[in-house]
Amino acid sequence: MAKEKNTGPLQASEYIALAEFRYQLRRFLRHMEEEVREFGVNPQQYQLVLALKGLPKDQVPTISRLADRMQLNHNSMVELVDRCEERGLIRRGRTGTDRRQVNLSITPDGEALHRKLGSAARQELKNIGPELVDSVLHLTKRASKAASRTGKQKKATAKKAGA
Repeated sequence: MAKEKNTGPLQASEYIALAEFRYQLRRFLRHMEEEVREFGVNPQQYQLVLALKGLPKDQVPTISRLADRMQLNHNSMVELVDRCEERGLIRRGRTGTDRRQVNLSITPDGEALHRKLGSAARQELKNIGPELVDSVLHLTKRASKAASRTGKQKKATAKKAGA
């Protein structure tokens, strides 16, 4: 199924909303990077542990899967996993059926890091969340209206062709 694209130019208010979205997103990420560093952990290491913790239950926690979730290439992910394993945040394990496949799991130290940082993330999202949501809604509202109009136009054209 092809996705509808809104290829028209952005309006001035949409540029403002896009800039606001990026600002709020970056503000959240920077806040969390600073929080993580206070615990002596590299932000990417925390992101890996978070990606592992937040992986949907039906997905196997492999290096490839997490590389995709973090948008890293496989080699970079292997290096990051190595560093996290050295810090005691995650561990590798082999599956019983395919000894080549490596599954990752969070160690108790990794879980402790989550407990410490989870409330900081939630509080920062409470602070910036409304602005973040408003900017996304502003950007997607116009696109949704355009897609709705396009869908209605297609139905009307099909109806005329069938009549």
